[in-house]
Amino acid sequence: MAKIKKKDAKIVKQCTECFKSKHILFSFAYLVYQQNFEKNDIEALYNRMKELSSVSYMQLSLWDKYKGFEEVRLNITKEIPNNFQTDIAEFDGKYTVIRLYKNNNPTKGRIIGKIINKVFYIFYIDAKGILYKH
Repeated sequence: MAKIKKKDAKIVKQCTECFKSKHILFSFAYLVYQQNFEKNDIEALYNRMKELSSVSYMQLSLWDKYKGFEEVRLNITKEIPNNFQTDIAEFDGKYTVIRLYKNNNPTKGRIIGKIINKVFYIFYIDAKGILYKH
């Protein structure tokens, strides 16, 4: 009777804890709108992202909408990228909105996207607050 040799079998297991951030992360992979975006807005975006990612996601979720973020349904005529729905998740109609400038000063600028698993996928950077009615 012949012996059967076992090859080096590898077990493939999906990693569930490989990358588990305690902070919000930002992705520009699905950015489709960034009009009227000036140098001071770039600095404001950098500062807001730095501020939001300096605390844990749990703390950030407790902040009010003026300082942190809010989940809302908006009437935005610009489409979200089709590949977002195939790559990441089905869009449920609620956007995540972060104010570019706290207290809307000097503009009603917004960073609009969707947070899924602590990753903020940015769709629109509306520096002047004109993409939807406030």
